[in-house]
Order: sequence, then structure tokens, then C-alpha cells
Amino acid sequence: MKIKHLIYNKAYLSLLILHMMSSAFAQTSIDNFHNSFRNGQYKKALDELNQIQFDEKDLSTRAYLMAISHSRLQEYDLALKQFALASELKNENSDLYYEYGQALYAANEIKKAREAFKISVAKKNNVSTSIYYIAHISQILEEFEMARDSYVNLLKDKNLDSKLKQISRFQLGETLLSIARGNSKNNEELTRRVEKFILPIMDTAYNIDKSTEISKDIQSRRAEIYNDFKLDPNLLVNGRRISPKRYNFYLGQKVKFDDNISLTNEENNTQQSKKESFILETEAFAKYDFVLKKKFTISPEARITFTEHADQTSPDVYQNDALVINANLKNRLEYSFRNRPASLLFDVDTSQISKDWNQQKKREAYASSMTFGVGSMVNLFEIGETTFKIKLKDYTGKNTDISNKTTSFNIDQTFYLQNQHLLVGFFDASFIDNFNSPTTSTDTYLIRFDYIIPEILPDYTLNLAFATTMTDTKLQKETRGTEMAYNPSIDVTRALGLNSKIIINYDFSKTKSNEASYSYNKSILSFEFRYSF
Repeated sequence: MKIKHLIYNKAYLSLLILHMMSSAFAQTSIDNFHNSFRNGQYKKALDELNQIQFDEKDLSTRAYLMAISHSRLQEYDLALKQFALASELKNENSDLYYEYGQALYAANEIKKAREAFKISVAKKNNVSTSIYYIAHISQILEEFEMARDSYVNLLKDKNLDSKLKQISRFQLGETLLSIARGNSKNNEELTRRVEKFILPIMDTAYNIDKSTEISKDIQSRRAEIYNDFKLDPNLLVNGRRISPKRYNFYLGQKVKFDDNISLTNEENNTQQSKKESFILETEAFAKYDFVLKKKFTISPEARITFTEHADQTSPDVYQNDALVINANLKNRLEYSFRNRPASLLFDVDTSQISKDWNQQKKREAYASSMTFGVGSMVNLFEIGETTFKIKLKDYTGKNTDISNKTTSFNIDQTFYLQNQHLLVGFFDASFIDNFNSPTTSTDTYLIRFDYIIPEILPDYTLNLAFATTMTDTKLQKETRGTEMAYNPSIDVTRALGLNSKIIINYDFSKTKSNEASYSYNKSILSFEFRYSF
């Protein structure tokens, strides 16, 4: 850092020269020198200075004035000769050694510069800046203990300029890092010192003034250190980057219109009611990520969904009024596969479902479920991540006929396209065993594709999806056959700010079955407002 100071004082210099000169010619030259120096015309100032006849006793003053003029012209060789002469002649200007140190530093004679700054400190001239130079030069010379002591001494000054305070604290952190590298017995000890002492010092330096140019350098350097020592809290051991925001909490209110309300007494056997209704659906979701040693992530989450149908006159409709409480635990263990980030997955999902299943206009305990899932998320291909999962679900209904056990296998593949769009493919095979009513057991096979276009317009995201489901009705195949369902949908999301958005969705489904009650079309149009905290 180059620190510039204006050391020329008109009143002092004029009185000094007037004391030693008396002729009218000398006075004119003095004024000309002063005007030229003040206006940055240093060559002209030197010319004026050379026209002045100095007494022998005033030659030290002449050397000093010539030195600072040459220094301003960055003619350091000439300046250093004059500074040396002024020093030899015992010039008494208080800032002589500060200016001398500046010139020596610029000429890369840093050891001599440090000695000059030490004299400047002793003479109590430009003390703070001189101490900074002493510290910085010691740092360059890798004399880190001296640099450390100088920075610490400088930072004791309660009246220290904020810019000098910021850069001094920053460089103190760098100095302590260099000392720690030399004194630490192993990388573990070095990392501990960096995390416990050095980074907090740099954080303090950054927080002094976040608007300065040096703050940008501090921020950049902190990022380098976090990366070098693998201390970035958002960078896991395998290089996977996670969100710095550990929690996710939102409230959502959805208004839907369903033109063919489903009759659902079993998870895998859905019939039509041929009745329509508006639906109000309120949802609250919360999740927090606990990251342990940057390798293991535990994410407890909870979701509450309250559903109310506007049609309260048709039992086939309002029997679907529900309250669903989900409590889940998502776990991830990070590892590497083919030198790319990968994660082992272990999930536990539970739900408690209350419905108006007795058609009494009150929500009663209907069913509960617990699901265990294991899987892995890996980068098998350059195009994007692949996720495999196997799930075992135990579903228990108050009506024992709907209780079942389900084994599922699913895989999804993300495709990162060159146009910044995303394509996500998903396959799921679920084998549902209604053990108390085996004739209703089914096997289902689902294929779905989502095409996502972020920023299709400013603040708008478009999601186009298409799903196909094949249901093997097994013991009911003679009456229902193999059922096929086709389900295109479209989502438009509009961001309203950092925390809120609206989502408009249209979902159409067409199910084909040999049995009329299982063969139907339905459309759902929904509008949702969501606010995240």
C-alpha cells in the first residue's frame, strides 16, 4: 500500500527561508518555489530552488527541499542522495526520516527504509503510518515476529484511521498465518489455528468497513483460506456445495378446482365420483440441515397439510377433507465416486392421516404410515446426477382392509442442458400388497419427465411435465385389465421477491380401465401463494 502525505508547509517553509535570506531576489525565488511545489510543478520548483543562494549553515535545508522535490518526481536516486546529505548535515525537519523512508521503500531498499521509519517513530512523526511500514516491510522480509509485534502495537491506537486499522488487521491475520505454518506440528494443528484465531481476525478486519476496496481483497482472501484448509462450512468433504441457509420454512395457501373428485379408500385403487368442487389446501413446511464434520447431514423436516372441500353437501366429496401430518428424517453420508461428489441416502418418513372417512363432517384418524428408504445420489454421467432409491412402506389403516405393505424402487436422472434448461427423468416401480384384501393388490410402473425453463421471462419459471402410469391389477385383471394413466401438467411460477412466489398449475389425467368406475378423466386447476422465511 502506498501512502501519500503532503509534508510541505507554506508558513513554516516561508519563515525558515526568510530567516536565512533577505534580498528581494531571494524572496521572489522563495515565492516561486512555493507556488510551483504547491501546484505539483516539481521540476520548476527545483529550478527555482537552484537559483537561491544558501548559506553554508542552511545547506541541510536545501538538501531536504531538493530531496522531497526529486521524490515527488519519482527520481529516487537523486532524492536518496539529497536525503542522505540532509541527514548527514543533521537537518531538523521532523518528517525528514518519514520522507526518507518513503523514498527508500519506493527504491526497494526496504531494510534501510525500515530503519528510517523507526527513526520517524522515535521523532514522533507520522507514527501510525511509520509503524505500518515497519510491520509491512518485516512481513516482506519474512521476519514475522517483528511484523506481528508491530501490527499489534499499531492496533492499540484507539484513534487509528479506519482504513489503516482495516488493512493492519488484515495483514496481522496474514502474518499469523505465516507464523502458524512454521510452528504447527501437523496439518490438523495448523487447521485448528486457522479456524480458531486467523479467520476471526480477518472477519473482524472485513467488518470494519465492508464498502472499501480492501474489504473485497479480504473477502477474496478469506475464501481462498476456507478453500485451502477445507473450512468452507458450505463445502462438504467430497466437494459438494450446499446452501448456506440451513433452514427452510414456508407457508402456502392453495386454491384448487377439481372437476372430478376422486373416491379413494385405498392407496392404489382410485375411482371417480363425477363431482366437482373447489378445494382449499393450506400447507406449512419446516426443515433444518445439521451438518456434522462436513460429511454427514441430518435433516429433520415436518409438513402439515389441511384440506377442505367447498362442496359440503356431497359426502363423496367432503369425505376427502383431511389433515395430514408428516414427520421425516433425511440423512446423507457424503463420499466420492469417480472423483465426483456422491451421497448415500437413508430416509425415514412417517405420516398421520385424519380424514372425514365416515362422512360425519369431522376429521378422524384414518391411517398412518412409516417408510424406510435407502439409496445413493451419484454422478454417473457428465449430464447430471443420478439418484437410486429402494423404499419399504408400512401403511396401517383404521379400516384394516386398506392396510398394505409397499416395496418401491425408483431412479431419477437430471440432465443439465446447454441452454441452462433442466430435464428430469423419473421411473418408479411400486409393488403394493394389500395383505388383508389380496384381491386389491397391484403393481404400478410410473415414468415421468419434467422440462424446466428457468427465467423464461424475468422472474418466471416454466415447468412442463408428462407422466405415464401402468397398473397391473393382478387378481382383478379379468375385470379391470391392465390400466394406463396419462398425466400432462404445466406449472408457471412467478417470483414476487426473495421470499414469496405464486404458482399456477394445470394438471390433466386420463385413466383407461376395462371397468368403467376406474376409467375417467379429470382436470385440476390450482393457484398457490407461498411465503418462505
